[in-house]
Amino acid sequence: MAQESPLTLSAGYTVQTDSNLFRLPSNANVQALTGQGSKAENIGVTTLGIGFNTQQSLQKFEFDLSLVDYRYQNFNYLSFTASNYSAAWRWALTPRWTGNFTSDRKETLNSFSDYQGYTQRNLRVDTTTRLDTLYELDGPWRALAGASTTRQSNQQALTAGGDYAYTSADGGLRYAFASGSSITYQARIGNGNYLNRTIPNTGQFDDSFKQIDNDLRLRWVIGGGSVAEIYGTHINRTHPNYSQRDYNGFNTGANLNWALSGKSSVFIGFSHTLDAYATANTNYSQTDKFSIGPLWQFSPKASVRLRHDWAQRSYLGAPSGATSSDRSDITRDTSLSIDWAPHQKIALSAGLQSATRGSNQAGLDYESTVLFLTAQLNY
Repeated sequence: MAQESPLTLSAGYTVQTDSNLFRLPSNANVQALTGQGSKAENIGVTTLGIGFNTQQSLQKFEFDLSLVDYRYQNFNYLSFTASNYSAAWRWALTPRWTGNFTSDRKETLNSFSDYQGYTQRNLRVDTTTRLDTLYELDGPWRALAGASTTRQSNQQALTAGGDYAYTSADGGLRYAFASGSSITYQARIGNGNYLNRTIPNTGQFDDSFKQIDNDLRLRWVIGGGSVAEIYGTHINRTHPNYSQRDYNGFNTGANLNWALSGKSSVFIGFSHTLDAYATANTNYSQTDKFSIGPLWQFSPKASVRLRHDWAQRSYLGAPSGATSSDRSDITRDTSLSIDWAPHQKIALSAGLQSATRGSNQAGLDYESTVLFLTAQLNY
């Protein structure tokens, strides 16, 4: 058997139509808000990528670089070219002492579901670097440790989800069963800094925070290709200058990848998540989400998948003296896609996506339909 080349090249093109690019309500004055008579958009996305991976004894090196060019037909000022990368060193000192050193960068356009600067582009760049290690102790026990840095920057200023840098360290233990199942506990402590804030300010927006997480999760290999996961994480976020911004609680969830047969499977999941969302009258958001997604591999080269997500998001907490927003949204996202690989170097995809949001506050409802066609060549 011929050895695979460590170097891979790829090129792809996607044509996408979006019926409501700016996620506007049905009664919005589109002309006044966007300067155009329609809220629909056609987007062409060209991707060029290069990848490299090699195994040297116990060490494995991976690198992927891609240039992604987005061209908007009606709202051309949104067009941009993103440079993304991911790199990894899968290192090992001994077969029992292994780890990863990874770094990645991703550039995207901020979603208009929350950002409402309709006449200007707002790109977001996310970068993450992480070092982690796993050591196999006697028997089924594993020791875990790691450290990571994350940075998010936006082209235009955002109040909720603004620019920040976050550094954390974690450690824990894992009990690994012979079946592949495991129980893992990890503790994490992190410090974050908001990059464009000064203290004091009238909005009571802090310039830094500290967060402590305690995470416990069970991975259960049921057999026959089915895997379940249950997790619970207690988070505690505190702020040094405006303690009224503090919040704490549990992130919990469960999901099941159920192999119905050799050709079909279904994903079922539920999650309860707290996220920072600091505005004039909220401190954080709480999202309860249910997902289901069947997959059918109807031929060796083709598959069809369906996915539906239902979520309720509430905006909670308020700084001292402020009235809580009491905002609550319900979103429904459904997608249907078909993937076909007529040749080992060619991949074709087509999909239809529907997204809706209903809110108890005026002007936040929307409906959107997205259709896309993708062709990719790998060499």
